[in-house]
Amino acid sequence: MKKHVKKIKHILTTCIQLGIWTFVALALYYAWEKPELVQQIFPGLEIPKIDLSNVIKALVFVSLVLYVFGFFKKLLIHWVQKHPQSNDDVFYSIAKLITYTGWVIAIWGTLSFLGLNMQNLAIVFGALSVGIGFGLQTIINNFVSGVLILFERPISVGDWIKVGGQEGIVKNIRIRATELEDFDKASVLIPNSTILSGDLVNLTRRHKGSRIIIPVGVSYGSNMKKVHDILLDCAKKTEGISEKNPPFVWLMDFADSSVNFELRAYVDDATKRGPVRSQLMFAIWDAFEKNKIEIPFPQRVIHMDK
Repeated sequence: MKKHVKKIKHILTTCIQLGIWTFVALALYYAWEKPELVQQIFPGLEIPKIDLSNVIKALVFVSLVLYVFGFFKKLLIHWVQKHPQSNDDVFYSIAKLITYTGWVIAIWGTLSFLGLNMQNLAIVFGALSVGIGFGLQTIINNFVSGVLILFERPISVGDWIKVGGQEGIVKNIRIRATELEDFDKASVLIPNSTILSGDLVNLTRRHKGSRIIIPVGVSYGSNMKKVHDILLDCAKKTEGISEKNPPFVWLMDFADSSVNFELRAYVDDATKRGPVRSQLMFAIWDAFEKNKIEIPFPQRVIHMDK
């Protein structure tokens, strides 16, 4: 069933792309066949005459440029995969930059082969400046923010971040938005401007580890030294707890019905913090039950008048 759905999706995507390119080709053909309409929209813009040889040259140029830049991008990715100790963030930014540079050169070369010079393009951009200033302000803002993210690298692919009320793992940094995968396996797109202007929490930027805190209350009749040793022993025996940063126990409070401790430990992989915490709490429960250490709970007596 999934294979059929994927095949149908692929066919629909291909048809949509063909439709878009056909529309663009017809629009360009109509623009060159009816130059007076284009000049009414963009006064002063001269539409050059295009022959078939120029179109073929433009297509060959675009194909060669995209192939060459794609080849260098694949070489870079292949090198990074062979050297896992390298700084992936830098090479990811370079790979993105190679892609964008290739497209810029391809578009510039295509327009040159078709006879449009930079002076004519300046006329077009001047006419579109008002639209860019108002209608495309958000898109331009996200575009610039995406470029800054690629170079400043406040986040990287694989980071666990919290931003704009969303939380998840960074899967892709695009030029307009960053793709997160939340813990429900849903894909979430965060505008790049939100990442730079909002409150960003990167839980795994400097290191992949994280801290877990487990509050524990025991009855006043318990052996406090024994409670301390049991909590530490459970943490040390739990798989996933960091050995480089040893766990520790604090006595936090003498409360009304319990003596409150806090067990603090570090995990090497922040994405496994939940399962490790659950496993550790099960171990504490079993150890307390075995050593007859009581975890008190509030008790209330209700008097009902007749």
